[in-house]
Amino acid sequence: MIGSEQRRQFLESGYLVVPGVVPQSLCERVVGAILEFTGVDLENPDTWYQERFAGLGVIPLHHHQALWDLRQHPALYEVFTEIYEQDSLWVTMDRVGYKPPAGEATRHWRRAPVHWDCDPWAFDGLGVQGLVYLTDTGADQGAFACVPSIYRGLDAWLASHEREQVGRHPEVTEDELVPVAGPAGSLVLFHRLMPHTNGLNLSPRHRLVQYVTMHPAGDEEERLQRIELWRGKMPPEWAIRQKVPGQQLPEPGAAAELTPLGKKLVGLEAW
Repeated sequence: MIGSEQRRQFLESGYLVVPGVVPQSLCERVVGAILEFTGVDLENPDTWYQERFAGLGVIPLHHHQALWDLRQHPALYEVFTEIYEQDSLWVTMDRVGYKPPAGEATRHWRRAPVHWDCDPWAFDGLGVQGLVYLTDTGADQGAFACVPSIYRGLDAWLASHEREQVGRHPEVTEDELVPVAGPAGSLVLFHRLMPHTNGLNLSPRHRLVQYVTMHPAGDEEERLQRIELWRGKMPPEWAIRQKVPGQQLPEPGAAAELTPLGKKLVGLEAW
């Protein structure tokens, strides 16, 4: 899916768009799962701005079969093996996102603060995060946005800023933010040390994404915890702590069916 040059580009720039990773059919099934869960009708604006998921567009859905079908798609796994340069990976059990056109409802739909998902003063190594655009997503469509200027000069930036004052939310100007567009099925990868957010959807089209990443397989304790999350259809502990409105504990239905690759990505079977 990608070569050494794209991997080098990712490490230097801090992000990478890989088009054509996920087939349209898988994207459409995840979109259907999001609409079913939220009760949104894309043709009916009266259903777009529900208070229970207003704000940043986070939808607390983790274990629908459609999400798992995307996670265990072989081409997705292939990209992560090429980034990490190893085969023994586990997939995250993350959620999805939905942002309607802002329109007159801008007061209810805002840009998330620019942030890191780790402590940049403490994190060291290769950490990869990602999302899949489920529909064609323009730069003005609430797209993923990042701050390459901070990432490229991170050591100097950290040395000149106080950890206690900044925490995980660097102050940036709008000019520093780079929105990242991509067609449906694109995988957007970004380094864990890249400050990021997603913008306000100023387009007339909906923004729908699935957050997904992989990381090197961990220890036995983590493996058993992952199996229980999959089997019990429970969100990760960090997601439970966020108390996103609409989160079900557990999510309804039977555990998702896994392919041979999916069983390894969960930890059911060893690499």
